[in-house]
Amino acid sequence: MHHTKLLSRKNYFLAFENFIAAPAPGCALRLICHGSENETDLLLNLDGTVDRWQIDFQSYAFYSATAEDFSFATAPELHEASACYIHEDSGLLRFLKQSTNLEEQQHARSVSYRHFGFACMEHQVDVVSAHAPSVQLVEEKRNTV
Repeated sequence: MHHTKLLSRKNYFLAFENFIAAPAPGCALRLICHGSENETDLLLNLDGTVDRWQIDFQSYAFYSATAEDFSFATAPELHEASACYIHEDSGLLRFLKQSTNLEEQQHARSVSYRHFGFACMEHQVDVVSAHAPSVQLVEEKRNTV
């Protein structure tokens, strides 16, 4: 299964770990998160019980992690209970077009910025980029029976 599809499957939960800016050539932003079908495993985060994901963006216009208590629902019908979703148009994109030179950058660079959202436990993670990320499973949970 392609990693992007694996990451965005239904009933799979994510937990935000951190961002790393410019960690490698050709990578402007790296998002590290944990994943599991079991939310309790994410809360406990015991060694070997969760997957570890590396999501690399070659460029970005904006990124943030907002504490869950301060975020707002982002059209759940668009991502059907998936932890990851992509918006061609969103409140965040409209805000950035009004408040920054995002629209001018789109025209100058001949690109279209998209809003990549990650509904993580205790955080809402948002990245605005013109390029789809590279998604890599860097550590798979061990089967715990």
